[in-house]
This record gives sequence, structure tokens and C-alpha cells, in this order.
Amino acid sequence: MEQATDGTLLSIVPPLVAIVLAIALRNAIVSLLLAVYVGVFIIYDFLPFLALQRFFDTYILNAIGDETRIFILLFCLLLSGMITIATSSGSLSNLAIIIGRIASTAKRAQISTWLLGMIIFIDDYANSLILGSTLKRTTDRLGVSREKLAFLVDSTAAPIASLAIISSWIAAEVSFVANEFTRLGITKNPFQAVIESIQYRYYPILMLMFVLMIALSERDFGPMLRAERTARNKQKKVFSYTQDDSQYLGHWYDALIPIVLTIFTIIFGMYIDGLTQLENHSSAEAHNIWEIFGESRAAYVLLWSAILGCFSSIILTVLRRLLTIGEVIAALFNGMKLVLPALIVLILAWTISDICYELGTAQYLANTVGIVPPVLIPTMVFIVSGVASFATGSSWGTMGIMFPLVIPLTYSIGGEAALIEAIASVLAGSVFGDHCSPISDTTILSSMATDCVLADHVRTQLPYALLVGIISIVIGELGVGLGWWNSWVGLALGCTVLFSILLSLGKRTSHK
Repeated sequence: MEQATDGTLLSIVPPLVAIVLAIALRNAIVSLLLAVYVGVFIIYDFLPFLALQRFFDTYILNAIGDETRIFILLFCLLLSGMITIATSSGSLSNLAIIIGRIASTAKRAQISTWLLGMIIFIDDYANSLILGSTLKRTTDRLGVSREKLAFLVDSTAAPIASLAIISSWIAAEVSFVANEFTRLGITKNPFQAVIESIQYRYYPILMLMFVLMIALSERDFGPMLRAERTARNKQKKVFSYTQDDSQYLGHWYDALIPIVLTIFTIIFGMYIDGLTQLENHSSAEAHNIWEIFGESRAAYVLLWSAILGCFSSIILTVLRRLLTIGEVIAALFNGMKLVLPALIVLILAWTISDICYELGTAQYLANTVGIVPPVLIPTMVFIVSGVASFATGSSWGTMGIMFPLVIPLTYSIGGEAALIEAIASVLAGSVFGDHCSPISDTTILSSMATDCVLADHVRTQLPYALLVGIISIVIGELGVGLGWWNSWVGLALGCTVLFSILLSLGKRTSHK
């Protein structure tokens, strides 16, 4: 899709319509449908009937015609089918019992979710879908709200995947930087630049630490506190484990094996595919592991991991006579059917992202900043990247648009010395905006996997994300940019301030 303009004031109308209506109507599909139509209406010179035609025959088709997106949709369908098979056979219930014995309190359940989120660092989509689907039964029993689970899952998905040096994100991050380095004749290794930028990515690091603080302290504030107290009050009505749970036919390992197989297939699949890509496009010289993972086709690997995981679940269930073949097929399609509404939202979110790209939304936001003093570049880049990512609902799309603007600008003003912090600000700001946006794919997937209403997830998560974002700007981007302290001191101060605010504003939600 070609970009039409550098963006005008009208370019921010479609994402604003989507965001406002999503929150007001609490219906993501209707909100996105209207926002997409408004965007097409603007593109086609305000001709209503032509816009309606192009809405279907061009933009919706383009959104699902991309190979990577098709792979992601199939991954979601198959993973949901796999989880539903495990649920129908009773094996997921018994896995939840095992987890429940370890996470015997609401506090332990939240800490366990954080730990598992840190472990499944390889991909944010896999993180959200696997954790949300597996843990919601345990957290329900312990009185942890679906809103809190969605927050825990969402906050340990993109933040950890964006920081991991081996993940589905690293390829995009390095490729964006490498393109601009090549154009400017910068000889610095782009992968090394991305790795060096980690210490300046304040938002994802502070968010991961803030999630752990909340889990350890059992404190919440704002809408999340109300959601947690409501869940605690309903706790006695929620299913609890008794001796009858042992009557479930499937064993815990019947659910665990497909999940573990899926995760390990993602890890080893990315390694093998990345190695193959390097061997096909370069000499036979040795490559380090980061280069290998950086070249892998993440969506392609995700699809095959879901195929193997789903296939193993079917084989285990049939061979162990937990369900008949007919019951397995019915469970598979029921699982796919359950995820269809969320996938429609995902397709519409991709569509509006494409429209924002064509209208030049991110360019308009970036161009409004103008030339700023070098010491303020990280702060301004973080803010603009965050706003653009929030408006478009796409962290990767924001990166792809911001890097060609930010790297040349930073290089011309501050030279190579200023590049690392600017790169970090784009990456961190993109995650921040994506984390706040109700039209973000990771926000939607976290809501879907945990069966939490999208508007409720956004409403309860937003105060936490904004708090961490503000601290990241003031203490991280601004404080370090002005030379008040270095990045490590900034991270330590950020954690201290966040913990102090949590202790002062937060109130305990768990029963003694």
C-alpha cells in the first residue's frame, strides 16, 4: 500500500473515532467498522457510495490478504482450538488444579502469571493467548478479576518480547534501524545498537517491574481496585477445587504437552528458520544466535508451532480415548468459533492501521514536533511515538514510520552519540502507545484470551500504563536526557517512585 501524503489534520480523525467510540459504546467491532468507513470516506474525497464499495473490495481484502496476517489469524484459530480440546477432555481442568495447588492464593497466582509471562518471552501473541487461556480458571477460583488477569498478561507480552534479544520482535527492530544506518552511511552494527538501547527503554522495563510490585504488594488503585474487590466479593460463588475434580478424564499432562510443544517449537523453529534464511541470503560464514533469530520469519514459525501443538492435542486425546474423533473435531471447531469475534476486531484494527498509514497519521504527528533541542529529543520522540502508536494501534507500524524520521534527524543534530537513546525512545514509545490503545492487536488478544470485555480491560489498565508512562518520561527520558543521572540510576529512581506511589495510593484487595 502506497502512502498518500505526509499527513494532515484529517489523518487523525479515523483513529480518534475508533478510540472514542470503543470506549463509549463498549463495542469494538461497531467502533472499528465506523472508524474504517470514516477513513475510507476521507481517502475517497468524501464520496459515500464509493467509500462503501472500497471499504469491502479494497481495504478489508487487503487487511487479510497479507501473508503474515493470514499466518497470525490461523495461529489464533488453531491455538484456540487446541485449548478448547484440552478443556473438553478435562485435561486443562486438571492442569489448572496443579497450577492452583502452587498458586494457592491470589498473590501467588499473580506472581506466577508474571513469572510465566517472563518465561514466554519469544513472542507477544503466543504469550497472551497461552497465558490467558491457561490461567483464567485458576485466577477465577482465587478471586482475581478478569481485568487484572488481562492486565498481567498484556503487561508481560509486548514489554518482555520487545526487550528480549531472542524474540519475534528483534528482527523488526534490527531491520528498521539497519535500513536507516545504510542510507546514512553509519558503520555501527545495527544489532549492537538495538542491544545497547535496552538500558534506555524505560517504559517496558518499569512496566514489568511495576507489575511485579502490584503482585507482591497485593495493592491496586482506581478502576482496577474496584474490579478486584468485586471479584473478591464473588469469590465464594466461583468454582473451587474439590475431590470431585479428580473425576476429570484427562490428565494434566494431556494439556501441558501440547502447550510446551508449541512454545519449544516457536523457539527452535525460529532458530532453524533464521539459520535457513541466513544461509540462503549470505555466505557460509558463522552467525551468532541473535542474527539467526533476527532473520527468522516469526509469523511463519508461529503457524507451524500451532499446527504441531493442535495436532499433538488431537492425537493425545484420541489415542487415550478421552474423546471420540467426532467430539475432538467438534471441540476444535467450537474453539475456532469462540475466537472469531476477536479476530474480526483484529482484522478491523489492521485495516485502520493501513488507513492511518495511507493518510500519513504518524507522519503528521511527527512533523508537528519540529526541531527540538538535542537534550529533549528522547523525550519528544517517546511522546510522539506513544501518541502515534496509540492512535494507530500498531507498535510495529509506528516503528516503521518513526525510524526513517527520527534517526536522520537525531544523526544530523547530535551525531552517532545521540542515536542510541533516540532508538530506545522510538521502541519504548511504540510499546507504551500500543499498551494503552483499545485498537491494538495485543490489547485485543489479551482481552480475548482472558475473556475480559475489551472496554473493561482498557479502562482498568490505562491508569497504570499512564502512570508508568509519565514516570518514564520525567525520570527516564527527560532526567537522563538533561544529564541529571545515567540510565541505570533513572531506572532505579523510577522503580522507587512507582513503589512509593503504589504504597500511598494503592489499597490491599486480598482477604486475610
